[in-house]
Amino acid sequence: MSFSLDRFFRPVGTRFRLFAQSPVLDDFREPELVYVSSPRGSLGPGPSDERMYALSPIDKKPYGDEDLPPFRGPKDAPALPDRAGHFDHLQPGDPGFEAAHMFGTVRRVLDVWEVYLGGPLHWHFAMTHPRLELIPHVAWDNAHFGWGFMECGEGADDQGEKRPYALNFDVLAHETGHGLVFSLVGMPTPETLTTAYRGFHESASDCVAMLSVLHFDSFVDHVLRVTEGDLYVANELCRIGELSETRQIRSASNALKMADVISLDTPPNKVTGKQAHTLGQPLTGAIFDIIVDLYLDRLVAFRLVSADLASTLRRAAKEDALEQADDRALTDAYRREPEGFRRALCDARDMVGLRLAATFHRLQADGLTFERVARSFLGVDRELTGSVNQALLADSFRWRQIL
Repeated sequence: MSFSLDRFFRPVGTRFRLFAQSPVLDDFREPELVYVSSPRGSLGPGPSDERMYALSPIDKKPYGDEDLPPFRGPKDAPALPDRAGHFDHLQPGDPGFEAAHMFGTVRRVLDVWEVYLGGPLHWHFAMTHPRLELIPHVAWDNAHFGWGFMECGEGADDQGEKRPYALNFDVLAHETGHGLVFSLVGMPTPETLTTAYRGFHESASDCVAMLSVLHFDSFVDHVLRVTEGDLYVANELCRIGELSETRQIRSASNALKMADVISLDTPPNKVTGKQAHTLGQPLTGAIFDIIVDLYLDRLVAFRLVSADLASTLRRAAKEDALEQADDRALTDAYRREPEGFRRALCDARDMVGLRLAATFHRLQADGLTFERVARSFLGVDRELTGSVNQALLADSFRWRQIL
């Protein structure tokens, strides 16, 4: 059921070196060789193509409401492809590496979601800006996606060293997720904007990042190895936008319910950015729970673990009793059959990715509610597999108080 991007694009695609996670983490200090869908030799300096281009300004402030691309100030020389049209000759620290890394990561995320969507994503700003401008560095502790642009600043690690967000896969994938949601779900008018839409935007972007990173084979192997197959154990899949070994921007594996965040009746223009991110956490948590639930179901279907064990672990997770739960049968099974666990996680990844992509297609920005998101997700699942998963999925949304 699952698919491999690198295997699919290797014969015709373009090579990049990408970090699967922030290089601040010990296990991800070296970038990996990946293939993106851009046909070999099709990318120009920057890198650039007909949909987006990267450039490196010498001195630039973040874009604001009245300041939009294209950037016309002084900039460094663009990253250049090698003779065969690839960009994997660029290494960390080389001029142009951050620009190439940013372009390659955004293209990688688009590759994932265009497979799930069944076709290309068309930018919502195409009426005025035919291409997305990618800026790998501005003097700013943030990153954002706007009308025709994505740009990144840098954040400090535990030692106070500045780390560029352009090398943080989760941050770039999250910002690409914003573009995906704007393009598929749409942009509400000031009169139809809801507080739920703002929270949903942040949650959907986190889910795009979470599912996209699972398309690195090394990352899947890492998560399964450190957890010994028990995804309820703290791991990198839960942590979105790592700033250090112990700090991240958000956690997908959280216990937040709708009662724990601001009221959806709060006027959307009164909601701060931090509140919008927190508001999306229950929905992100529900999607993470669903990934784990479907993963356990696949393990049961592969006869690697018993249905009773899967039910026990699910119940312990909802009752906050995982520390008392006995997962030895699960970890023993992983040691015996790691490839089966790998296959189960990749299947769960693609099951959720396909359902989320179809859900995005069905939603409308005007008057969006969290319950509508959940019911659309359930409707897509029902059309794909009937009643098989319905009770399990609905339970995750109900536990979060979304349904």
